[in-house]
Amino acid sequence: MSAVEARVAQLEEIFLRFELKAESDADNKTGGPLVPRARHYELAQALKEAGWTSYVAVVASHWLEEKKGETVVDVEHFEVATALRSVGAGTLVAKWRVRLELNEDIDSLFPLFAGADWQEREQYDLVGVSFKGHPDLRRLMMPDEWVGHPLRKDYAIETGCAPWR
Repeated sequence: MSAVEARVAQLEEIFLRFELKAESDADNKTGGPLVPRARHYELAQALKEAGWTSYVAVVASHWLEEKKGETVVDVEHFEVATALRSVGAGTLVAKWRVRLELNEDIDSLFPLFAGADWQEREQYDLVGVSFKGHPDLRRLMMPDEWVGHPLRKDYAIETGCAPWR
C-alpha cells in the first residue's frame, strides 16, 4: 500500500466514525461532506490527532433563500468549508462543510490551529459568520465603523467606499 493509499484509508476511517463519506479530490466539487455543526470541532480534533496538522483554509459562503415558483426550496443560510492537510509522505487534504442558519455560530478551530486566527476573522469580517470561542473576533480587512459584510449576497453592490466611490 502506497503512502497516499494509506492516508486515504485513514481519512475514510475517520470520516466513517463521523458517519461521513470521504470524497476524492477528483470527485469533490462541493468542499467536502456536510458535517453537523455540533461535530465540527470534534472532527477537526480527530483529524489533527491523526496527522492532519496543517490548517489550509476556511471559506464561508452566504446563500439566499431559494424558491421554485412560490415554494421556498431552501432558506437563507451560510456554509463554512474547512480544509486541513496532512504533512509528510502521502499528503492529503481533508475537507468538510458545516451548514449554519443565519443566527448560528460555529466553533472556532483556533484552539487547535493557530493558523485559523486571521482566516476566521476574515470570514467574520467579509461574510458575517461568527466563530464561537475565537479569542479576538473583530474586523480584519474593513474599517471598524463599516456597516455590513461585503461578501454576502444581499450586500448592496452600490455601497459607497470613500475615497474610491
